[in-house]
Amino acid sequence: MKTKLKNILSLSVLFMLTFPVASCGSGSDTPSPATPGGGAESFKPKAGNDLYGQITDDRGQGVPDVVVSDGYQSVATDTKGWYQMKRRSGALYVNYSVPKDYKASTTAFYKPLKPAEKRYDFKLTRLNGDETHFNLLVMADPQVKSNRDVERFKSETMPDVRQTIANSKLPIYGLCLGDIVDEKHQELTNSMRVLLQSTSMPFFVTIGNHDKQTGKTGDEVTKNFRDNFGPLNYSFNRGDVHFICLDNILYNSTKDYKGGITDDVLAWMESDLKYISKDKMIVVFYHIPWRQTNNRNRTAMMKLLEGYANLLLLSGHTHYQENFHGTQPYRFAERIHGAACGAWWHSNICGEGTPNGYQVYEIKGTKVVNNYYKSTGYERSFQIRLHHGTGSWGGDHGSFGYELSADYIVANVWNYDTNWKVEVFEDDAYSGEMISSFADYFNRDAWARAYHIGVLGRNPNNYSPLTTHDFVYKLKKPGAKVRVVATDNYGNRYEQTEFTEDLESAHK
Repeated sequence: MKTKLKNILSLSVLFMLTFPVASCGSGSDTPSPATPGGGAESFKPKAGNDLYGQITDDRGQGVPDVVVSDGYQSVATDTKGWYQMKRRSGALYVNYSVPKDYKASTTAFYKPLKPAEKRYDFKLTRLNGDETHFNLLVMADPQVKSNRDVERFKSETMPDVRQTIANSKLPIYGLCLGDIVDEKHQELTNSMRVLLQSTSMPFFVTIGNHDKQTGKTGDEVTKNFRDNFGPLNYSFNRGDVHFICLDNILYNSTKDYKGGITDDVLAWMESDLKYISKDKMIVVFYHIPWRQTNNRNRTAMMKLLEGYANLLLLSGHTHYQENFHGTQPYRFAERIHGAACGAWWHSNICGEGTPNGYQVYEIKGTKVVNNYYKSTGYERSFQIRLHHGTGSWGGDHGSFGYELSADYIVANVWNYDTNWKVEVFEDDAYSGEMISSFADYFNRDAWARAYHIGVLGRNPNNYSPLTTHDFVYKLKKPGAKVRVVATDNYGNRYEQTEFTEDLESAHK
């Protein structure tokens, strides 16, 4: 009898351990159960917080200090990787700012929010080594409007990008600065997403004005873009660099938009930067150039960025290359990128002669230690186009020339920046330094206009941009063998001895 009673007591204890009795406390005393968006571990958020989750690594351990946002506010995970917040009305996503020590993915850092779900977990994969030294490939304005354009992007741009990735001895990341498609051809967005995501390089994307849809209202304006690329405003980290992506287009319609950010975007940016120490470099990428405009919240944004170890502003939109320097509200540089599609796929060049292409930046610590413009289909060394001062070209719709005498030469040095030198050698002897054409000679590139306007008959208002990177020089020996050498800020020397005599390279 004692043996039987002992067995019964043992079974009772085992049952209670295996199947605990329900709590007699109130509902608030019970940890929140796992939801479809979460894992098995439970978590009790603070009262009123209805958006939460856990971020773990590939070993199942919680990752602390990861910044998480709903697009309006930012919080950081606790020591066990848990985050929580009160979901803001209008929030569409929850996303984390990829920590520097973990692999970056352009598809895994966010999740669309659902009305009935509160918990959203994420899993990170730790990097094998330090990435304080990496390459950054920056592309602007693919802007396809037909299957033909998509095919050109696929057969011309992407093979060039893949070769640059293959040649990189450092980790490499990509940014695309918006206008992925033309607004009338949103159906091409998916094809472009597939192409941009078809390499081993993570390609982070910002929205352009042409990626927004006229005739839509509210969130529907950006729905097609978001369905393919996710949140409009987000951040991530690589090494000692913090990247911020912004939607800086205040949009009403295709013909009614301007640069700027809303107060909500500015508030999100401030909440994000509260977690970034001043010893970091900040890279902000967006579509429309800020320059020194009075666009909404520009000055307030710049004040948020003041005092960091370094600041790099990256934009597109213009379809020409310009390295802009400003002084308000403090000294800054903005890189305005030539377009991958050039002049809307009508040629192989932008409106001021910059070849279709993209930029590559080498970043070490908090500094850009090298940079070059990579022209699609050309060697990296191709950085100068050389013309005779008497050069004149055209077609059925008009002719264009530099209107200089025979002893002048013209050089288009599209990636020119302050502190560059553009020098001329005659018969291998140093002759002098070229000067900018902008103030005293001309401020539009005749060769590019000759093809776009003179041959193709394009609208002069759209195909006559100002250029700040054409240079002129009066030869001392007009019959001499000429060599132009451009030396950039990083000590790279680029040479050109061949003169471009016709328009063939503008379109072939």
